[in-house]
Amino acid sequence: MRLSAIKKIDITSSTIFRVLLILLGFWFIYRIFDIVIMLFAAFIVASLVEPIARYLDRWKIPRALSVIVFYVLVLLILAGLITLIVEPVVIQSRQLATVVPSVINSLNELTPLIPRIEHAALIDSIQSGLLNFGDNIANLSWNVFTGTRSVIAGFVSFLFVFVIALYLVVERDALKKMAKLLTPTEHYSYVARMIERAQKSVGRWVVGQIVLGLMVGLLVGVSMWLIGVPYALLLGILAGVLEIVPAIGPLIAATPGVLVALTQGWAMGLTAFVVYVIIGQVESHVLIPNVMRRAVGLPPLVTIIAVIIGARLLGVLGIILAVPAATIIAIFLSDIARADGAEELSG
Repeated sequence: MRLSAIKKIDITSSTIFRVLLILLGFWFIYRIFDIVIMLFAAFIVASLVEPIARYLDRWKIPRALSVIVFYVLVLLILAGLITLIVEPVVIQSRQLATVVPSVINSLNELTPLIPRIEHAALIDSIQSGLLNFGDNIANLSWNVFTGTRSVIAGFVSFLFVFVIALYLVVERDALKKMAKLLTPTEHYSYVARMIERAQKSVGRWVVGQIVLGLMVGLLVGVSMWLIGVPYALLLGILAGVLEIVPAIGPLIAATPGVLVALTQGWAMGLTAFVVYVIIGQVESHVLIPNVMRRAVGLPPLVTIIAVIIGARLLGVLGIILAVPAATIIAIFLSDIARADGAEELSG
């Protein structure tokens, strides 16, 4: 009986060096993870601004001026919105905290099949959360000007993100030039195409998500106000913010709206429920197909998982960065699958 040949595994010093280099790279990224996150946030901002700068190139407007004007306009719009909504949001948050017991009672009366909710702990938790939310919004400007270390660090990080984004837009193909220094020559053309596709996909997703959130938030807020549901502004803001989470987000946003409406009677609760269903249908069949048609679509399950992972790792910031990161990974994986398929066909 002959023994099968035993293949000799030759581990060269260069292989060991490459493995150590890769491990060192992962360790280095871990050590500067905060900076990596800020750079990725800058990439997202640059992806949003790049189409605007490219459009203004037709009129020979300097890119630096385009980006600065865009930043100023965004800051003015945000300042105006904050000035308009902070006081009503604070008032409605505090008012809503006082009617939490009525909301819980309405929920308990829905059906005997639903287990009864323990009033004390839940009411106390929701009320304290709403009151703290209102106080935090009301004291936002004071907290900023008192200059605590965390606020200063947050401001510096915020400034860093937008300065880097400014550089990425003003310095044409900055990412491609950087990639050329780090990528082997035979792979550079693919990496350059990957960067370009990622920028376009992320930029389209950001624009689409902003437009979608604003439209859904406006629809919910105005609809709740028209049918007489209290705290319509809060409910509209909640719906707009949660639009980032597909499938689950609108459901979560609709729940407090229907419960608050129930405090005004069963008829109002049913009306609010129908309104949310109609808005959901408009969103699914009109808004998403038209607003997000050019963005790279991710399966809802993938998006939900990405958002959960992002929230677990980085909180609110992770929720914001999760979908763009998942979009880039999806592009890369689709390229790998396409390459594997081409190899199988050629083989």
